[in-house]
Amino acid sequence: MYKHVVFWKIKEEANGIGKASLVQSVIARLNALPLAIPEIKAYEVAENIGDYDASFYDVCLISVFDDRASFWKYTQYPKHDEVLAYIQAVQLDEQIVDFEE
Repeated sequence: MYKHVVFWKIKEEANGIGKASLVQSVIARLNALPLAIPEIKAYEVAENIGDYDASFYDVCLISVFDDRASFWKYTQYPKHDEVLAYIQAVQLDEQIVDFEE
């Protein structure tokens, strides 16, 4: 199994939209991908709920694919590119970890 884990830190505001709404929009767009991309075997998107003294990211994605080839196929879908472009427009930072089990 190939796992793709991504963390995003979202801007406080973009295009007149506040951070809370941006986070919900990112989550909704990410959650639409499994319906459009059959290579996704498991998929989890979450908003950070931590509120103690740490450097948190706002949104996390954990996705699972059969193998690296399936993951790369996932990245080629226009729907993936559309969601990626939106997130890049509203993010401050992104961290990614990919690994195989």
